[in-house]
Amino acid sequence: MKQLLLALLILTTMAGCSKKDESGVMAPAQSMAKSSNNASRYLAYQHFIQLDTEEHKIPEIFETAQAACREASGDLCTVLESRINTGRSASASLKFRAKPTGIQKIIGILSKQAEITNQSTTAEDLAAPIEDSAKKLAMLNDYRSKLEGLRSRANNDVDALIKINRELSQVQSELEAATGKNAQLMQRVETEILSVSISSVQNHGFWKPISFAISDFGANLSQGVSIAITGIAYLIPWAFFILMVTWVGRIFWRRSRRPKANA
Repeated sequence: MKQLLLALLILTTMAGCSKKDESGVMAPAQSMAKSSNNASRYLAYQHFIQLDTEEHKIPEIFETAQAACREASGDLCTVLESRINTGRSASASLKFRAKPTGIQKIIGILSKQAEITNQSTTAEDLAAPIEDSAKKLAMLNDYRSKLEGLRSRANNDVDALIKINRELSQVQSELEAATGKNAQLMQRVETEILSVSISSVQNHGFWKPISFAISDFGANLSQGVSIAITGIAYLIPWAFFILMVTWVGRIFWRRSRRPKANA
């Protein structure tokens, strides 16, 4: 009987140790998975796409992109920047901010309008700034609560009330600034940025560069003539100086070549 109890005790101890070992193995894995999830939660993504199309289609695609953003208002889409150049070298650029679903909608619409020649995505890790902001907010809220408690106990102490109210005012302004900064960081994480560039590098016509060269011929000719005249103006004084030096040098050379008279 004693041997049976001893065996059961040994088995129970071994089972407990194995459970501890398993929990010890699982804990770091769970911790690593949790930290990985926290890191991915605070990534701020920024996308860039470059479209190449014919010049006359650039204004149309420009308007289509803005219309797509307006349709994605449910995804908090906002146009942050828009530029268009309809001159000789037509081009356009836009910048949007929206939720990931809204960004993907805009990219899908634009990919049907023109060829995407370049696409890239970058991510900025905002975990540290967000955690610091949260800690600062918690500290300021705790400090404000303590100040409010001191104010309620100050009673008729006017000097103490003045100092506490002054400190409360400063803490409140710092708290509002920290709250605004934290809101901006969270908005940057919850939404994404999309930059769009539209140009016609590969789709310009064969005669386009030739027509540009012909139209610029008169301006280039006048520019060349003006550069030549300016060069001549610079060369005239140097030519005069070189002639003078050459003339004086020839005089001295002739004098040195004359035979000396006999004494």
